[in-house]
Amino acid sequence: MGVIRVTLDEMYDQMDLYGFEDFEDTQKLTLLNEAYFDIVTREPWPFLENTVEFTAPSGTTQITNQAFANSPTDINAVLSFIDTSNDVVMSPERTDVIEKNFRVNDMNTYPEYYYFIGENLFVYPAVNGNTNYRLYYVRTPTAATEATDTGAFLIPTRHHSIIVYGALVKSFLVNDDPQASAFLNMFETRYQQMRNDLWMNQYDRTERVHIISDGYDWNY
Repeated sequence: MGVIRVTLDEMYDQMDLYGFEDFEDTQKLTLLNEAYFDIVTREPWPFLENTVEFTAPSGTTQITNQAFANSPTDINAVLSFIDTSNDVVMSPERTDVIEKNFRVNDMNTYPEYYYFIGENLFVYPAVNGNTNYRLYYVRTPTAATEATDTGAFLIPTRHHSIIVYGALVKSFLVNDDPQASAFLNMFETRYQQMRNDLWMNQYDRTERVHIISDGYDWNY
């Protein structure tokens, strides 16, 4: 039996138990969202990972926020990017290198590099013929609203209490209450518990380091 998702109203009630019943629900939601972002932006958490497969039309350079089906809209960081039509592992490159070095050369092949301009993902050179891709990436978190309720919180339900702890710390700080330091300690303890639970998902063997660069990059 799965863990029952806590609603925003229930989170508001939990904050009320600590003396914040005078806060409006909109204020509580702001504090809960701030606490959520404080947590999820600390690390590339496993619960932020996602995969998407799509077909980029010929001539495409921008991958995100486009009209073609499954064009990703929530990329924060790329974990792997594969051209499955041509069996090519796309390589990351800095935008200035693309602009200064690569564009002076006429590359009429399929794309081999990806780069970012702002928060949008691009490939170079342009897609040559409709091409299938598989993207494994870290999502950009979004704020909860009354409409989405806690469904916008990507943290596993069993750890939603840490969001409330974070909001309580901020609430005590708003009131200049010395209890803020005590709740900050509770928040950090709960944070470490969540880290231990989420980052180690197998005990079958020890972690291994895979060397994927050429041997001449290493000094032995």
